[in-house]
Amino acid sequence: MKINKFKKVGKSKYKVFFNNTDITLYEDVILKYDLLIKNEVDIDLLEKIIDENKYYDAYYSAINYIEIKMRNKKEIIKYLKKKSFDENIIDDVISKLEKLNLLNNKNYITAFINDKVNLSLDGPYKIKKSLLSLEFDESEIDEYLNTIENDIWKDKIKKIINKKKNLVKTKSYYMYITKMKNDLYNLGYDKELIEEELSKIEYDSDAIIIDYQKALKKFKDNKDKIINSLLRKGYTYEEISSILRK
Repeated sequence: MKINKFKKVGKSKYKVFFNNTDITLYEDVILKYDLLIKNEVDIDLLEKIIDENKYYDAYYSAINYIEIKMRNKKEIIKYLKKKSFDENIIDDVISKLEKLNLLNNKNYITAFINDKVNLSLDGPYKIKKSLLSLEFDESEIDEYLNTIENDIWKDKIKKIINKKKNLVKTKSYYMYITKMKNDLYNLGYDKELIEEELSKIEYDSDAIIIDYQKALKKFKDNKDKIINSLLRKGYTYEEISSILRK
């Protein structure tokens, strides 16, 4: 097949025109097979060139994917499989990226943890769980997580508590503390740090008055039902007795 001309169609890509057809090839392939010098190629060579081009297609797809944000091995394999690349090509691409140090576990873990600490509400256990799901080694994760001071996690817990301080106005102390504990556990914070920060909270709320008025309106003068309603909302007998006396 005779090569008639080349036309650049993108970054490192050219359209190669033959007599009756054209194909888009990466510059790496064109240079490797001296296509700028050769006037024509036979069918066997063309098939080899096309196969080689698939590898570079996968490779540059991975590079573009990494340029958006840092990725790990599992993410890139998943991305390339989604684009229907052959497994052998994917393996070759991963090998190439590792040789170029573009899949550095330590760098990825460090960047991932720093982003989560600075840009999210996540605590250490949730961050660790996310990294484990990406198939990183637990010891590598712990190595960097353990360098982060407890004061940083305490500050994050305080910020979460402050963001939800309006809950104090609508819930009993028990329900408020229970809600905050559950939220902080789910975000992956250490139990002792949670207990320590929540113990500093000074509860001062008229929530029981609001809940009592709602119960009184619903149950009229049925004292037992009013008391049970308030107990279910987490108020103590002492709190309920005090509001009933008032």
